[in-house]
Amino acid sequence: MMIRVVLPAAAAAALVLVPLSGASAHDIYTGVKGKDGLLCCGGNDCAATTYRERAGKFEFLTREQRWVEIPEERITFLPVPGDPPSDDTHRAHLCYRPARDADREGWSATNVFGDIYLFCAFIPPGSI
Repeated sequence: MMIRVVLPAAAAAALVLVPLSGASAHDIYTGVKGKDGLLCCGGNDCAATTYRERAGKFEFLTREQRWVEIPEERITFLPVPGDPPSDDTHRAHLCYRPARDADREGWSATNVFGDIYLFCAFIPPGSI
């Protein structure tokens, strides 16, 4: 009888602890919305990155270590809630997935920059 009580209790405790221990830096993007009011992240689409400004244009470093130009009107110049302080003066956040051939046609083509399909781009205040 004791085993029947202990095992379910242990399993329930494990379920509670797993999400807490599985929390990651990616959790800061939960609920974050871009300029268009839409959610930025659908899983693992977002990551902290670096940006640079060249000839008045902003370029972001992708997860694949390629620079991609993002128009200023697509960048949100606000902090991402929960983003830890950083001494990186060019810290940014980029939310995207790889672009598909179908993305390059119709209305979705406005979200394609280089090889990425952009959801959101952020440059926190103080990083400019």
